[in-house]
Order: sequence, then structure tokens, then C-alpha cells
Amino acid sequence: MQGKKIFKTNQTNELIEYLCNEIMSEDEKKLMKLVFCHDPSQEDLDNILKGWNIEEKGINKALLLAYFMKQHPNLKLTTDYEFKIKSLLLNYRCKNIQTITHYLKIGKELNRNGIIPVILKGGAMKFLRPEFPREMGDIDILVKETEWIKSAEIAKQLGYWYKKPDIHSIDIHESKTTSEYGILDIHRFIYMETGKEKNWIKDLYKRAELKDVFKVKTLVPSYEDLMFITLTNLARNLSNKTSQAGILFSLFDCKFFLENKPDFNWQIVIDNAKKTGTELQLKFAIKFITHISEDVIPEEIRNNSFFNNGFDDYAGMVIFKRFYYMPLQQEARDLKLNEVIKNPSSWIKYVNVKIKYKSIKFVEKNPKLINILFNHIKNINFSQIKTPKKENTECLTIN
Repeated sequence: MQGKKIFKTNQTNELIEYLCNEIMSEDEKKLMKLVFCHDPSQEDLDNILKGWNIEEKGINKALLLAYFMKQHPNLKLTTDYEFKIKSLLLNYRCKNIQTITHYLKIGKELNRNGIIPVILKGGAMKFLRPEFPREMGDIDILVKETEWIKSAEIAKQLGYWYKKPDIHSIDIHESKTTSEYGILDIHRFIYMETGKEKNWIKDLYKRAELKDVFKVKTLVPSYEDLMFITLTNLARNLSNKTSQAGILFSLFDCKFFLENKPDFNWQIVIDNAKKTGTELQLKFAIKFITHISEDVIPEEIRNNSFFNNGFDDYAGMVIFKRFYYMPLQQEARDLKLNEVIKNPSSWIKYVNVKIKYKSIKFVEKNPKLINILFNHIKNINFSQIKTPKKENTECLTIN
């Protein structure tokens, strides 16, 4: 059975605009466009910052401004802004030193046991761009399948703690009682929700270079592999509404990879996507980045036959997941069996929601089935959906 193509390009654009509105105000959109301009003027910057209250913007948006100034050191901030940005950077350096210290302790012991980890995501970028501030709550590493549990046990012997392993990673905590968040995430593969994630691991190892990372012998992926990880992770965060604060910094990472490797090979990125079944994610991520700024991904790549089609299918998955699957998932989670037993009148609702949730779960990652079975969501009107209020979970308060 072949369903009609229900997710049109104009609807994809509307979805992307909606996602942008979730994480950026209008003046922040202007700042992002200005960041990647080749020759922004002082007047351009001053006009955007008129009325900006850096404390109200929160740490992540202040960090965005810090990135802008690093990109364009010829431009100037007011004395007040400059002081607060410098204080912010100092604060991040102190936090990151703690995270890096944990990596040094565990990593050295891994090396002594013949294990050389591959550093990923924010940890890799912090090593490659030490002068750029970055919120680094933990460090992600990849180890070989046969070394996965052993690596976690080595950390445990050093006094760290971990819960039951996830399907793809083990989250190492400083201790069982004092740390809510992990300090090291040990992966045996990089989760991409396709079931084909392991198909490119050997290639990743072949292209990685052995470096002295934070005084630990570590493999650093090629820029092409880091680009691939960044783009697929961006698409997943947009779909699952996770790591919203870090989404914008993905653009800076992509620009860095391209500017610092003149012979950057996009074919490696494409081959990775084909092997892992993430072609749609890749296309949607590039579509999202280009919507924010056309100065990040080169035009000849955007016009490549591989990248300039297919993103509508992934947009359909995002629409389904965000506005149908996830609300139903939350409703199912909120219905507790012990509460239903106390309140028999809610039993019918409990059964209906649970059955409905279980029955649609299997189509969550299949765009063709979504296209066929959920044709009714093609009529979603984004202009009638209220964009969630952006919350600054951590305010910038510097006196």
C-alpha cells in the first residue's frame, strides 16, 4: 500500500520556523544570522543588542553572545556587557575543569588497562577549540564493545558509581548519593534510533587520530565523522525536544569543521548516513541550519541531489512525534495503575490510552507507516499552536 506524500515542503518550512521559535526570540534570530556573516558591522551588533538584558536572556544566550564576540574580535561590547561575558567565561572554565579532572582520573586508568577511548560531542569540541566557552556537564566517550562493561567497572573501582547500563551507554556518576547528573557517559555505540548504528563504527575508528586529550591517550574522530555526529544529534534533539540549549551551538561546530579542513569530504558524511539509516535526519538537520543561516552549509552541498530532497519525510516524523506521539506518551505515563485501582471510574480511560499508546509505538520511527496511517495530521496549522514559553533554567547573575 502506497500513501500519498502528505508532508509538503511549505509545511516543513512552517515546522522548522516553529522549532526555531521554541529556542530563539526575534532578536536572537538576528544575532544568529549576523554571527555567520562575513563582515558584520558594529552598527549591526549595536542595533541587535538595543534593549537586551543579558541577565534576563540567561546563561545560554549570554554564551551565544560570547561565541559571537570570539568569531568577530574586531567588534566591541559595552563595558558592562564585556565584564559580564568575561565573568561568564571564567565561570564555565571553573566548571569544565572539574569535569575534565574526572576524565583525567578515569581516562588514565583506562589507558593503564589498555583501553583508548574515542572522545565525542562537547568533549571533543572543547579539546579542538579550547578558547571557546562550552557548557560541558559530562564527557561522552566511545569504547569497543568488549571494553564497555570493563570501562565502567574501572570507574567503579576508582570510587565512581553507575546505574544499570542503558542499551547504548553507561552513565558514570561521581557517587551514588551526591551527584544527580553523570560526569562521564561511556558508549558502546552512538544511539541514532535506527538499529543500524553499529554499521559505521569500524570506519570511525579507522579515521580517528590518537591525541593527548586532557593528558589522556584518546582517539579524536575526523572532522567528517564529528560533522555526522553533530548533524544526526541535532535532528534527534529537534525531534525529541531534548538538549534545546545546545542546539544553536551545533551551527558553530559545523562552521568550524568546514573552515578548518579545506579538503573536507562530504562523501564520508553521506556514506555514514547511508550505513546507519540516518539519511532523513541528516537532510532535516541541514534544512534547519540553513533556515537559521545560509552561511554555514555551502550552497553547492545544499543543492547536492542527496541533500536537497527527502527532508519532508523526516518532518512528518517530527510532526507525528511532537504533536501526537509524545503527548500520548506523557498521558500514558501519568496514568498510574495504583491510582486507577483507587478510582475505578478512570479504568476505561486507562485501558484506552495504554492500548492506543502501545499500538502506535511501533510506527514511531517509520515515516512510510506514519504517512499511511496518520494522514489526518497533514492538516496541522502551526500558526494556531502556541509556541512554548522559553524558560531560562539558569539565570545569569553577576554583580
